[in-house]
Amino acid sequence: MRSSLLVGYLVIFLLPILTSAQGQGIDLRQDADFFKAKIPEFQAWLRQNQLDGVFYADSVAVAPKKVTLFLRGAYKGARVCDSLQCAWDRLEKTNFRLNGQFFRERLLHKWAFLAEVHEEQAEVVVRCHEPAHFLARVSSNKGRIPLDGRSIRSGAVVDVRLPASLQGINVGDNKILLPRQQLYSVCTKARQYLINFYKSKGTPILWKARVDSSYATVDEFVLEVSHLSYEICPDGYFEYHRIYVKGVQKGEDVELSWEFQGKYGSGILFPPRKNDYKDMSLRYKDSLEEYQRRLFKKLLDYLRQ
Repeated sequence: MRSSLLVGYLVIFLLPILTSAQGQGIDLRQDADFFKAKIPEFQAWLRQNQLDGVFYADSVAVAPKKVTLFLRGAYKGARVCDSLQCAWDRLEKTNFRLNGQFFRERLLHKWAFLAEVHEEQAEVVVRCHEPAHFLARVSSNKGRIPLDGRSIRSGAVVDVRLPASLQGINVGDNKILLPRQQLYSVCTKARQYLINFYKSKGTPILWKARVDSSYATVDEFVLEVSHLSYEICPDGYFEYHRIYVKGVQKGEDVELSWEFQGKYGSGILFPPRKNDYKDMSLRYKDSLEEYQRRLFKKLLDYLRQ
């Protein structure tokens, strides 16, 4: 009985501290070591998706309100910048054809997810300095992810091998066409369904799920859920889920696409600090894909009603 009371007092006393500590800081530079520690994890994601022959995660720069990941070309040899641009252009076009998303969007979403910041605070720069110069700068501006930088053109480009399929570059990416629907209605209903799906969940003891759906526009939204367990990982780890949903009005129909990503971390009474979470796609990829398939099947069945 006394131990139960002690746990209760600890929760009441420490919860405001933990909530504040895990919230988004005003100055991102205070988490510079954490962001730099994500470089190997991003490189592991590139390797898992057969992109390590094209890019490697080089370094991170942290400003008060922005954290930038720099990628360099993995290819070594003549015309390296031309080849990097060739690979970039093909990835952009092929990814859009297969998934309705540009490759730059996937890179930014993955970096923001690993760095545990919102897209507006994240940036990815792909660059090459010799013998020519190629630069692709990716950031988010009011929900849009434009491409800025410098392109080069050359008649001699060394081909860089790309993955045979881009379907799995971000776990859970998918899209579907919903006939005779309106964009605002679909996104609003999808957001509310996912909020309701998660709000009754949590951990076996102490914690209820925390659902953050503060980022939402007419055609897209992000849902972040923490304080979960036994949803995807069978080992009882704390879980963090991030879902990105985007809709596009196409005549009388709506095309809906989504990304589902997850992290896991160990803890006894309290969820781990953010630097103790790991990307699920590197250890629980099959379970992660199966969970998102079941979740979005339920969502799409609901939206079709």
